[in-house]
Amino acid sequence: MEHVIAVWTWLKAHFADILALWATIIGAAEIVVKWTDSKRDNEILEKIRAIGVKIISLLTKFGFEEPKAK
Repeated sequence: MEHVIAVWTWLKAHFADILALWATIIGAAEIVVKWTDSKRDNEILEKIRAIGVKIISLLTKFGFEEPKAK
């Protein structure tokens, strides 16, 4: 159980970094996909992006969201 709590704490502490890395990877993939003419790679990228959005939205429901500035 200690490991689960440690992972949870690490994820919460580095959530902004994880989002930045995810955006960088998706951005680079978008550039590569735009260079190719294949429809299949567009579909694969859309599926990966959709899964990432679902995971990020799920994590924000559990308090991983950055506090909003007032």
